[in-house]
Amino acid sequence: MSIQFLPGKLEGQERKEVIQEVQKHLQEAAIGAIRPLLTEFCEEEQKAKLGREKRSPRRVSEQAREIDWQCGHCGCRDANQFTRDGHYRRSLETGWGHIEGLQVPMLECQCCGHDVICTYTILEKYQRFWLDLDQQVLFGSGLCQSLRHLSQAWSARLRSSVGLRTINERLNQIEPLLGQAHSEPITDVAARVQFDGIWLRVQSQTDTIKLDKRQRKRHQRTGKKVVLLVALGFWTDGSGKREILDWQVADSEGKEAWETLVNRLWERGVRPENGLQAVIRDGCGE
Repeated sequence: MSIQFLPGKLEGQERKEVIQEVQKHLQEAAIGAIRPLLTEFCEEEQKAKLGREKRSPRRVSEQAREIDWQCGHCGCRDANQFTRDGHYRRSLETGWGHIEGLQVPMLECQCCGHDVICTYTILEKYQRFWLDLDQQVLFGSGLCQSLRHLSQAWSARLRSSVGLRTINERLNQIEPLLGQAHSEPITDVAARVQFDGIWLRVQSQTDTIKLDKRQRKRHQRTGKKVVLLVALGFWTDGSGKREILDWQVADSEGKEAWETLVNRLWERGVRPENGLQAVIRDGCGE
């Protein structure tokens, strides 16, 4: 370790340099430990797909053992026709930093000799960023952090430039999940459901063009007040569990807006016969 400590108390710039050096060593140690772990996890998933250990003979059988991985050339899905074919190296950006030389296991199809398309659970093909960074972007967006702020934070952590478009693309990936979140059946019904409205201002872009401080052309933005109708579930089984069951963006806390949310919850299974005991509201709206 190259950190040099002095007998006296470190302050100011000297203390800052020591902290930065320690953080650098911690990051390097974390990446050194994470790299082989990711490879090991992928190899374990590969073993489960093939149904055999490393260096075990391939089973030749008339009965196919179909899996969800397939050959990129002939489309074969029979795991009995797949053999291990070493590793390829790739880079990956994670919350711990940049990982270079990550070894990813490969398979070869014995029917045609081409590579098998392996879709690992923890590692998406052709994706520069790992799952933890996606989660951080979603949390940051939920905290109303701007794209520029998220971009700067990512760039500082990864020590490389991350564009606004890249951040925006990660956020847009959750849009298809919204419909699923509003329609999935609720099997574990909370005993008490509290309804409340949270007023906020949503900004949107107009067609009007104005110049910013650097004399660049920018679309003028305008704000609109909307209310977020929220259904919060509370469990009374002693677990202390509570979570947001559903939500709805509306222009007001009127009857029609609340009916949309309540009816959707009813269809999803939030009913007295499934465990609902009480509904709580603050009296606002109609």
